[in-house]
Amino acid sequence: MDLMRAGSVPACSSRTEAGSPGASSRLQGAFGGATVALSAAAGLLVGLRSVVALGAAGVLPLLALPPIPREGMGISWTPEVVWPTQLQHVALIRMAAVILGLFLAAMAVAVLNALVLLAEAGASRRREVAVRSALGAPPRTLLGLFLADVGRLLALSLVLGLLLGLAAGGALRSLWPGELVRLGAPGAAETVALGLIGVGGIAALAYLWVGLTVGWGTGLSPELGAGERATEDPAGIFRRRVLSAVQMGAAGSVALATLALSMSVRAPGAATGPGTTTVIPVTAPSAPAAGAGGSGDAPGQGAVWQALLDRLAKVPGMEAESVATPGTLVGLGVRDHATAQCGRCFIGQLPMPLWSVLADHYAVGPGYFSLAGRRLVSGRAFGPADGPSTKKVAVINETFARTAFESGRPLGHLVHLGRESGPWYEVVGVVEDAAPAAVGRDDLARPQIWVDALQQPIRHADVLLRDDSGTVSAAVALLGGAGYAPGEVRTLLGVRGAAVAPLAWMRWVAVALGLLTLLLAVHGARATALQVSRRRLRELAIRRVLGATDARILLFVLVGSARGALWGSALAVFFGSLVVALLQKAAGGIPSPGPSVYVAMVALLVAASVLASLKAAREAVAVEPAEAMA
Repeated sequence: MDLMRAGSVPACSSRTEAGSPGASSRLQGAFGGATVALSAAAGLLVGLRSVVALGAAGVLPLLALPPIPREGMGISWTPEVVWPTQLQHVALIRMAAVILGLFLAAMAVAVLNALVLLAEAGASRRREVAVRSALGAPPRTLLGLFLADVGRLLALSLVLGLLLGLAAGGALRSLWPGELVRLGAPGAAETVALGLIGVGGIAALAYLWVGLTVGWGTGLSPELGAGERATEDPAGIFRRRVLSAVQMGAAGSVALATLALSMSVRAPGAATGPGTTTVIPVTAPSAPAAGAGGSGDAPGQGAVWQALLDRLAKVPGMEAESVATPGTLVGLGVRDHATAQCGRCFIGQLPMPLWSVLADHYAVGPGYFSLAGRRLVSGRAFGPADGPSTKKVAVINETFARTAFESGRPLGHLVHLGRESGPWYEVVGVVEDAAPAAVGRDDLARPQIWVDALQQPIRHADVLLRDDSGTVSAAVALLGGAGYAPGEVRTLLGVRGAAVAPLAWMRWVAVALGLLTLLLAVHGARATALQVSRRRLRELAIRRVLGATDARILLFVLVGSARGALWGSALAVFFGSLVVALLQKAAGGIPSPGPSVYVAMVALLVAASVLASLKAAREAVAVEPAEAMA
């Protein structure tokens, strides 16, 4: 008896420990599943730390892309002006927030999965704890038994999670299209260590609490009852069904957010027209002086650009040439207020001859719209007649024309740019609403205005060339000889591909996280189905005695899983819609999934849950009534 009080109780049989045949193997299965869940949670935490430095100061250095130079364009901007670099700055912060949210959602599913599995593992030892407690084992001894089990589990899962997280994080960082800083911030190791300990500790508490409650409780008879092992546990079954539905709902919400993000990223469009459009960034040899009205020596600087284009046109094999301020090719311009001469426009009964809009501003040369693949809707584009000394002209997009001019007819009307002392421009053309995707640009249509680069004192520009005889090297040599400091030569498709690459990276990260979350939910559904089936041995045995066939038993188990998946699907549709709405508010341009997407998501979740329940269904079919009701 002294040995028993000291806790040296001989190992019980599997039937005595858990109260049902095969409990030892089920315990190992539960621990094995918990290892997967904890490893996933730890790996997600480490992977997140490898991608984004935790804290606001570390986000932008990790995600920073080469900035787009600020351009004056001969316009005296208002205090509310937003530069392309600022647009990218905000967009990158939003991207980091979206990735962080998806990581946390996936980790929440993994931790919830581990809680369910460890609680089940602890519950499977309640009979053993009751026996040891009845024989006099003190709580300290019982705690030691559980800590030994959970210690091995945590050590294995956290090591696996650390390795998986470092590998996944390194892969994602290597695929990022921009430059990354090294992870050297103070406290990085401590942050990860504390997070891993927290993840493991929360899950371990579930195992310890469920398993030890009986040993420290006052009533041991329910656990030691003769028929307890075959008695149903309606409350426990309900809790497990609810947790499984919550996991499915979280996974479905993440999957819907992933689909919305994927739908918002589209491939860069190729330039239209014959030949290949080549882009060469250049800097003019001298900066223009700024005049009182913000126009500087536009005629002088414009003449310099005109002379350059004339020289490029004489290069053998050259078909077309133009210039554009940096960012124009990917839809990133200077965002500022513009005032349109609307005409007979009204707000209610109040006449509004002048209409203020927030527009994106660009400066381009003659021939730009053809080289960039932008279709002219009405009017004309910039031409040779629009010289440095002629009347200032502008081209706007359809959204600008529709929202700021009477009856959407802007041709011949004037637009004022910048401060009150700024110049007025005559609208001579309208182009279609189309622009490639880029970090920092809205997919939603926004008013856009292009001014003639030959009339503006710009210094930095992209030179656009189209040729079909390999004359780019001659053009680069000409630019260098003229002192324009040419940069890297790329195609228009390459420029737009680089601009959309961070969005494509985010899409693939989201797809990976969505798939992982779905797999974790399926893993939890499988465990839940097994737990529920093993708690209904008496009911299954009674059904067998009453003549239920294998098909009816199989259908009984699968229908129960499908019913729980439907509840999870309802949660996924509800919360997924909220998540998509939040994404649309935080990172504009994300479309709403159509009804077919929601129907497909519900079908996927139900099918995944049914497939995950096949093992539980096979076990239910194999139940022997005599053994289960013994």
